[in-house]
Amino acid sequence: MTEETWASEVEAPLAVKKEADRSPADSMEAGATARSSYTPSTSGLKAGYADDNRQFNYFIKFLENYGDQVDHLPLDIAERIILKAVDRDGRSLANCQITVSASGRVLCRGKTHADGSFNFYPSEYEDTTKNTIEEFTASFTYNQHTQEIFIDRRGKRELEVNFPFARSEQKSIPLDILFILDTTGSMGEEISRLKATIEIIKLNLTSLSSKPDVRFGMVLYKDIDDEYRTHVIPLTGSLPGFQKDLDLVWASGGGDTPEDLQAALYAAMTHQDWNRNGIRLSFIITDAPPHLDYEQEYTYIEAAKAARREGIKIYSVGAGGLDLMGEYILRQISQYTGAKYIFLTYGEEGESEGGKPGSVSHHTGANYQTDKLEAIIIRFAREELAHLTDQPVDQEEDYFQAQKIDDEEREDTLKKLFEMALSQLVDYSSFNLPPGIRAAVLPITAMNKEPAPTAEYFTEQLILSLDSSESLREIFRQVERKDLQSILAELELQLSGLAEESQAARVGAILGAEVLIIGKLYLKDGLYELFLKLLRVENGEILSVTKAILDRKLGL
Repeated sequence: MTEETWASEVEAPLAVKKEADRSPADSMEAGATARSSYTPSTSGLKAGYADDNRQFNYFIKFLENYGDQVDHLPLDIAERIILKAVDRDGRSLANCQITVSASGRVLCRGKTHADGSFNFYPSEYEDTTKNTIEEFTASFTYNQHTQEIFIDRRGKRELEVNFPFARSEQKSIPLDILFILDTTGSMGEEISRLKATIEIIKLNLTSLSSKPDVRFGMVLYKDIDDEYRTHVIPLTGSLPGFQKDLDLVWASGGGDTPEDLQAALYAAMTHQDWNRNGIRLSFIITDAPPHLDYEQEYTYIEAAKAARREGIKIYSVGAGGLDLMGEYILRQISQYTGAKYIFLTYGEEGESEGGKPGSVSHHTGANYQTDKLEAIIIRFAREELAHLTDQPVDQEEDYFQAQKIDDEEREDTLKKLFEMALSQLVDYSSFNLPPGIRAAVLPITAMNKEPAPTAEYFTEQLILSLDSSESLREIFRQVERKDLQSILAELELQLSGLAEESQAARVGAILGAEVLIIGKLYLKDGLYELFLKLLRVENGEILSVTKAILDRKLGL
C-alpha cells in the first residue's frame, strides 16, 4: 500500500435529526475513570478497565448521574436479561442465532458470544400502543436445531437453553481483532505503542494450544476537514502485511476536540469482512468524543446494535484527556456489545504502589486492575478463546480482606468491611435496584460448628453497617425481622436452612422483603471466609455475590 492511497474515505450516511449543541462536561466532575493527560512513562502505556456488565447496577447509576451533563444518544438498557446457549454438557455455544419476538413481531436478532451469552434489553421496546411489553419469546438456532423459550419480563435475569448434543470443536478458531484508531495529532503515544507491541500480541495468541487463526485489521479515522475522514485496512492473517500498513500510520490533524468516530464505526460494521463462525473483537482507541452534530443517520447506537447482531464485541480504550462525554459514549458502546471499557494511564501510581496498609483491602481481581495495554488486549482475547477450548484463563479472585490492627476497634473494622461488601453487592446486582427497595438481612449460617457464635455476631454487625451508611440507606429500606423464629417454625425450617436460596426466599416473602442479604461463614486455615449474596425474593434469583476473608481476631 502506498501513501497516496490514504486519501480514500468511507462516507457514513447523513442523519435525519441533529442533536442540540451543548458543551461537553468536565470529566473531573465525574471522578470515575476519565483521566487527564500525563507525561508518558518509560514503561509504556498502562491500562485499567471497568466491566460494566459485571457491575451492571453501578453502570445504570453512572448513566443516570451523568446523562444530563453530556451530549449522547439514548440507549435504554435499564433492564437486562441474559440469554445463554449451552450444549448437553453445559459448554457454551458461540454464534447461536437468537431472535426475540413479542406478539408475532421480531424485536431483535443477534449472535451469542464465545461464552454463549446474548444480552436482551426489554426496556428498549414498547408495543404498538406504546405500552410496555411483559412477555416475549426467544428462539435459539444452532447447527439447524431450534429451541424456543418464554421470557417473563418480571422473571429471572438469566435464562439458559440446553441443546441435546455436544459442541463441535474447531481445530483452529477464527479470531478477528479490529482496531478503530483515532489518528489525530494527540494520539502519537498510543499509535507508537501499538506499532511496538503488535507482534507481541500476535505471538502470545498464536502460541496458545488452541492455535487460533488470528487476523488483524484497522479503521483509521480523523475528521471531515483532515487528510482523510476514515481509512479502512482490511482484516488480514498476514502479520508482515499488517505491520507494513501500521508503519504508515502517524498522528496528525485534528484541532477541535470531537472526531468522527461515527463514520469509523460505520466503516467497521459495513466495510470489513468479519469471520462468520469464530470470535470477533474490536478496540476503539481514542482521546476524543465523537461528533454528534454531523447529521449522520448511522450513529454509534446503530453501530452498537449492528455489532450485537453480528456477535462483535467493541471494547473501547479511553486515552489521556478523554472527557466525560467521551467516556460516557464509549462505555455505552462497550457495555451494549458485551465488552469492557479500558482507560489508559501514563505513569501515575495505583493503589497497590505504596501507602500505609489499612485494616480492609479490596483484591479486585479481573474487574479493575492496571497492566500494559497490550497485556489487557491479549488477556481479553484469551478469555474469549478459553470459552471455546475448555482451557480456562487463570483469573485472580475478587474478595475483600480484613485484618485486626492495634489502633482500630474490631467493630470499626467490621463496619468498614461490611459497608464495602454491601456496596459491591449493590454495584454488581444484575437487577436495577430502585431506591428504597425493601431488604432484610437473614442470619449468617455457620458452615462449621466452631464459628456459630461469630456468625451471629457478624450478622449483628452487618445490620448495623447497613443502618449506619447513608448511601446504603438510600438503596435499602430494612424491614423488621420480627418473629423470625416463629416464621421458621411455620415453614418447618432451621436457621441452617436460610443458606439455601429457595428457603430464604420463602422467609423473605413472609417478611415483606423484596431482596434479602444472606451469608455463609466458614473457618478455613485459621481465617474466616464469608460469602454474602443478594437474593431477589420474587423468584429466588441470586443478583450478586461477594466474598470476604477475615482475620480470626475479628470474630468471637
